[in-house]
Amino acid sequence: MAEVFTHRERLFGRKMELHIAPEGLTLVGRGEKESVDFAPLDEISSVGRGPGNRKTSLTVSFKAERAAWTLNGVTASSADWLQALIEEERSASAKRGRPEYCQKMPVGRFSGVCASIMLAGDGHAAVDLVDFMLAQAILHGASDVHFDPFSDSIVVRFRLDGMLHDVAKLDAGIKPRLTTRLKVVSRLATFKRGVAQEGRAGLRMGSRTVDLRFSSLPTIHGEKVTVRIFDPAKGMFAIDEIGMNSEMSATFKSMLLKPQGTILLTGPSSSGKTTTMYASLNHLRENRKNLSSIATVEDPVEYDLQVVNQTQVNNAAGLTFASALRTVLRQDPEVIMIGEIRDKETADIAVQAGLTGHMILSTVHARSAAGVLLRMVDLGVEPYMLASSLSAVLSQRLVRMVCKSCVAEYAPTEEERAKFSIKGGDRFFIGKGCERCEHTGYSGRMGIFQLAPITDAMRELVLKNCSLSDLEAQFEREGILTMLDDGLVKAKAGVTTLEELTRVLG
Repeated sequence: MAEVFTHRERLFGRKMELHIAPEGLTLVGRGEKESVDFAPLDEISSVGRGPGNRKTSLTVSFKAERAAWTLNGVTASSADWLQALIEEERSASAKRGRPEYCQKMPVGRFSGVCASIMLAGDGHAAVDLVDFMLAQAILHGASDVHFDPFSDSIVVRFRLDGMLHDVAKLDAGIKPRLTTRLKVVSRLATFKRGVAQEGRAGLRMGSRTVDLRFSSLPTIHGEKVTVRIFDPAKGMFAIDEIGMNSEMSATFKSMLLKPQGTILLTGPSSSGKTTTMYASLNHLRENRKNLSSIATVEDPVEYDLQVVNQTQVNNAAGLTFASALRTVLRQDPEVIMIGEIRDKETADIAVQAGLTGHMILSTVHARSAAGVLLRMVDLGVEPYMLASSLSAVLSQRLVRMVCKSCVAEYAPTEEERAKFSIKGGDRFFIGKGCERCEHTGYSGRMGIFQLAPITDAMRELVLKNCSLSDLEAQFEREGILTMLDDGLVKAKAGVTTLEELTRVLG
């Protein structure tokens, strides 16, 4: 979480920049114009400001034998802010070596740690609570952290493997300070309490930086803040690691390596679509010969793919999916990933690009793979264009995996046998619950899929403006496995459970 303070010294006329980050302080322009001085936080001995109510000085002193840094002619408010910020970063840096900030802790111990932080009474309770909760969320592999305000408390929840879990209940008195700290971290306006805001920050964890997206929303009991976590350590997979069986994986890979076409993914929010698309882009980059240009248009850009040209949509500035995509097409890409097709203009451009020598990857919100074709027509795409451009549709969901540390054989109920048409000899498994899985019986998630290559028979149905039931019947005639079929195979293999299939698929 970095801040940059730019200051121009009146006496000498030179401009200096002070960068404050978890790694340390960087002072640019102290001597010559481009000079750069760096000091780790643990080398700082003190930070002080001089006298004065309007203009003052800020001095950073060091433990080692090195000259102090002094900024003269700083406004008093800026000096106070810088002093507080540097001391805050020093405090955070000192905490990072303590077990509760760098080691995964059982959720059952959270309440005790939070109570200790509150009882310390050193004025940093909100800072310490936020740092502790965010660090533990990352260590536990949470995808989101919810700070939910109620009349008498604020409840902290982690989304683990797609499920929300209450992990701590804090006294209502900390609500204003906790919300303010979350806003400071994410660079949101602390004085705006009646409007929704969005921000982001980076948190250093070991050798990696984890991206955090913050969203605040006013409620009748205060502001609710939600933090979405994008951890590079768990975000990138190969196609063979996301849950496809070997036959489906081979088919999907062969489609990706075709010179042109459109592959559309569908599924609800948090169903792993972005992970699948990133895995696809990595596969293309590594296996498609003579591939020289991959471009993406995303909202937001979730992970930095390094050698891929990634564009972040900015609707406020007029950079929409459609406008960005039009410009991308002028830059001669061979593969284009579009984060989401949500309007006619984007849909038309994507379909047209799939016909003119580009491989297009994108997502569309629909209830099923067959529903994607009708959804594209509903958006205004001409059926003959869609039929010619579309190569395949992939529908997916995420299911929790049985914990390997407490797995046990399980006899399905009569209701489950009837619902899933289970035969007498089929074996199934559950997790009994242990410390490793926080007594949930599940650890980790994987995808269940339905991959539908678009055949000539399906194209004919699209051209005839057929119904959803006609398309689904054609899928069945062609032997395309449903997500339930894929899920049952995984349940029989002990990877997931019948209970989980019911929760996800209904």
